[in-house]
Amino acid sequence: MTIRAAFAAIALALLAGAAALAPASAESAPSGASLFNLEAKWTNQDGAPTALAALGGRPTIIAMGYTTCRDICPAIVADMMWLEKHLPPGAAARVRFVFVSFDSEADTPERLTLYAASHGLDLARWTLLEGDADAVRELAAALDVPYRANDQNGFDHAAVVTLLDAGGAIVFQQRGAQASSEALLAKVKELLAGAR
Repeated sequence: MTIRAAFAAIALALLAGAAALAPASAESAPSGASLFNLEAKWTNQDGAPTALAALGGRPTIIAMGYTTCRDICPAIVADMMWLEKHLPPGAAARVRFVFVSFDSEADTPERLTLYAASHGLDLARWTLLEGDADAVRELAAALDVPYRANDQNGFDHAAVVTLLDAGGAIVFQQRGAQASSEALLAKVKELLAGAR
């Protein structure tokens, strides 16, 4: 990562933190603090190039993890699935769910597809992404998700589930593996109500 990219990631993380304190917006255009301004290249579970900006237009629940994780990642995905299940009837189709892999080497599109199938993730609403190490570092910095490779061919990382508005600004973050998802669900409902 170049120094310029590192400073850009840090600046975006600071802006994103400030955006978390601002009221939710139903605007779909990226703000200055939008994650959709990040230009890193990603590939989705179908092998298609996917820019973060392509995720805009509706609220997005995004988290980072990796498919071979047997500890915290299944809990993160379970929390996201719980949110999907507990949205009001018809509301789940108005929310996007995104799981981004830390493991830029092992989590190929094929493995992401198998992961989605094994967890029963509806790919009409879910997008699974993999990118190179620089893309992962940049997004993790912007979402304030500390992580590091460990000596067991995996990653030690924070459990963070983030709600973005339709323009890509951070509205709310659920932090910690033991956190209740009730507050995040309330924020999603509030954001959806404001978008009508």
